[in-house]
Amino acid sequence: MPALSSHIDRPSSWDHPARCVIIRGWCFAAAGRRVTGVRLRAGDRSLHGVVGLPRPDVRAALPAAPDDNTGFELRGTLPSGRQRLLIEVQLDDSSWEIIMDRTVRIPRQWLPLWLGGGDWTELMFFQMPAHMAYPARLVQPETFPAPRPGLKRPKLTIVTPSYQQVRFLGETMRSVLSQSTAVDYVVQDGGSTDGSADLIRELAAQHSAPTEGRPHLAAWTSARDQGQADAIARGFARTSGAPEDVMGWINSDDYYLPGALDFVADYFARHPEVDVVYGNRIVVDEASQEIARWFLPPHDPAVLRLNDFVPQETLFWRRRVWDQVGGIDPAFHFAIDWDLLLRLQAAGARIVRVPFFLACFRAHAAQKTSAVMHSIGQREITRLRERTHGRTFPAHEIEGHPLLLRYLRRSAFIQFAWSLGLRLP
Repeated sequence: MPALSSHIDRPSSWDHPARCVIIRGWCFAAAGRRVTGVRLRAGDRSLHGVVGLPRPDVRAALPAAPDDNTGFELRGTLPSGRQRLLIEVQLDDSSWEIIMDRTVRIPRQWLPLWLGGGDWTELMFFQMPAHMAYPARLVQPETFPAPRPGLKRPKLTIVTPSYQQVRFLGETMRSVLSQSTAVDYVVQDGGSTDGSADLIRELAAQHSAPTEGRPHLAAWTSARDQGQADAIARGFARTSGAPEDVMGWINSDDYYLPGALDFVADYFARHPEVDVVYGNRIVVDEASQEIARWFLPPHDPAVLRLNDFVPQETLFWRRRVWDQVGGIDPAFHFAIDWDLLLRLQAAGARIVRVPFFLACFRAHAAQKTSAVMHSIGQREITRLRERTHGRTFPAHEIEGHPLLLRYLRRSAFIQFAWSLGLRLP
């Protein structure tokens, strides 16, 4: 068993732990072994974090550290009451080793978030979680309104950028190809070596022929590209359509709910004045089990200018506004969708949030959202805020902004109503 060196910097004390935790520290293994994952197990949940974060201070102080990237971070919510907390790291042989084992008491929140309980951190962690918020369970299908007969639906064009995601890519592709509305589907793989091309080829053989009113795999390729934004741009460049037709992209670890694309096509057909649509998000784990939900308030242009709460996998827009703003900006690698949304909104596009769960966002350690957020992600977010407002925007101004706090409390109230069987518009 390899020896481990580790330390937890935050929190500095576990005497009074909060319900929402941000745990930071460092860890490395001896004898050339690599740390490949980190998780916190507490009661009914397991919270996976990010490893490989820059810690040059550790390397400077401890020559045995293999490199500068020994840091880790865990974020999530803890169940209330007396809890045994286990922090474990995964090594490159897939084994897990404990680096912390302690019992603590987590306080209970008595005042509901929608009535004013909790601060910014709690509102974000509970309303927009990217972690396990409750024990994993089967994803329940969404109940969409019945389609209106006689309407001419727009054609949908969907692109999936992918790289080394064969583990999840099949579920993503089938979630598109199993819908019952016209979809031109393009898969743009970045030259994966994990069997992705064989999987795409197999599904292409089953779904490449156009069928009236059904999705088909219109094109695919597996070749080196310049990253996600470049892959998306290349995929859409291989498509065409009328100005009223609808576009969207779905990443290769996410997937649509059954009936979602049918609903989207029908919604755009019933609302020709609407340019952009998005909906609520279900968060799933690596086994496609539901672990959290996002309940979004109606679209607020002022909120979008401050922060991006729009679930990218639920986002759709008309080709006319895509052409108007010139598509995506390949200079972005993380905030691709927020940049597009801000430019669409600035161009006068009418954006609508629909109160339905359209897609599932997969939370896993290797996802770009987790891995990139700590590097270029925050820089791009800051860049977009400063571009939008024409001035610097310090983090403390965002965290205490009354408009964002009201938005998150509205989300909490929508969730409360949903728990009573009420779907608010």
